[in-house]
Amino acid sequence: MPYSKPCNMKFIIIIYIVIVCLCSCLTLTLAENLRKNADESTDSEFKLILLNGVLDSEITDVNAVAMSSTGKIVYASSYVYETSDKAYLYKSADYGKTWQAITDVINVYNIATTPSGRIVYVTQVNDLVNLPVLERKLLVLKSTDFGETWSITYENFYNDPELNKLNPFPIAISSSGQHVYFSSSVLLTSNDYGESYIHHQLPRSDDNYYYDGYASPSGIAVSRTGRYAYYVNEHDFYARSTNYGSKFELFPRTFLQRSYASAVGCSESGKIVYIVDSSHGFIHKSNNFGYTFTKVSQIPTNPNTQYTSFNSIVTSKNGDIVYISNYYGPIYKSTDSASTFEELPLTNVPDNDKAYSVLSTNYKGDTLIFGYFQYREYN
Repeated sequence: MPYSKPCNMKFIIIIYIVIVCLCSCLTLTLAENLRKNADESTDSEFKLILLNGVLDSEITDVNAVAMSSTGKIVYASSYVYETSDKAYLYKSADYGKTWQAITDVINVYNIATTPSGRIVYVTQVNDLVNLPVLERKLLVLKSTDFGETWSITYENFYNDPELNKLNPFPIAISSSGQHVYFSSSVLLTSNDYGESYIHHQLPRSDDNYYYDGYASPSGIAVSRTGRYAYYVNEHDFYARSTNYGSKFELFPRTFLQRSYASAVGCSESGKIVYIVDSSHGFIHKSNNFGYTFTKVSQIPTNPNTQYTSFNSIVTSKNGDIVYISNYYGPIYKSTDSASTFEELPLTNVPDNDKAYSVLSTNYKGDTLIFGYFQYREYN
C-alpha cells in the first residue's frame, strides 16, 4: 500500500494557509470596525451646532465649550448676568442632543477635556455675586470620571486687572490630562495632573523690547502629548515651550509686522501652528512647531468684522480644517490649511457688537459646536 503521508502534509499545509488568510481578513475587519467605533460617527456631513437656548431655555449666554475627539462628550458653561443662578457647567453624552446640568460647578470661565472626555479641567471663580472683587478666588477644578466628582487642583486670590475681559483664565491640557497649562496674570503649568504648578511670570513687551510686568494671555494651544505649547497675549507677545512647559521662549513680534497676536491654535502633533493678528486679520502659519511663521491668508472683509476681535482658533487633528471666531459674531472656516476662508452662515446669533463666539471641534473637523456670549463689564 503506497505511503500517503506527504499528501496528508500538503493538505494540512493548505488548510493552515486558508485559516491564516481567514484570520487575517477577520483581524483587518475587526480593526476597521474598531476604528469606526472609535470615531463613533461615519457621517461626513458638516454639522454646526449652536448651544444658546439648548442647554436650558433660560440660558442666553454660553461662554466656554470643549468636546471629546469624536464629539460625543461635550462640556459647556453658561453665564447669567449678575447672578450665579443656572450659571452651571453642562454635559452632553450624545453629541449635544441632550444636556445635564452639573449644578455644583458654577461660574466656569474655560474648559479643557481629554480625547475621551473622561478627564476634564475647568477654571472658575468661586463667587461672582456675594463677594467683593478682592475676596474672590480663582480655582482650577478637575474631574476624572466624566464630571461626576470634582477636586480642586489650584486655588488663589486674584485681582480684577488680571482678567482678560473677553477670554479670562484660558486652560489647555494634554491628551492624558497630565500636562496642564492655564493662566491668570501669570502662566501656570503642571506636569503631574494638577498636583503642583510652576509659575512663569513672562514679561510684557513694548514693540520688541520686554519689560517687567504682568501679561494676561488671550490664548493657549497645546499638542496632544503636551510637549509643545503656544501662548499669545493680545497686547504683548508670542511664546512657546518645547519641553512640557518647563521653560518658555519669547519671540519678538517681527513676523506680525507690529500687530498683536490675538488667538492661537495648533494641530494634534503641534507641528502646525496658526496665529491670527488683531490689526488686519492676517493668518500666520508655522510648519516647524512655532519656530518661524509665514503669512498665508487674510480673513475675508466683512463690514461687521473688527479685526481686533478674533478670540479663538480650533483645528482638526491634522490642522487642515481651521475655524476662527470673532468677538462680534462671525465664524470663519478653512478646509485648505488656512489658505482661504469662508464665513459660515449663522442663524439666531445677535447682530450687534456685544456678542462673541466660543468654539470646539472634533478630530475630523466635521462638527463645530459653538455658543455666543453677550459681553458685559464685570463688577
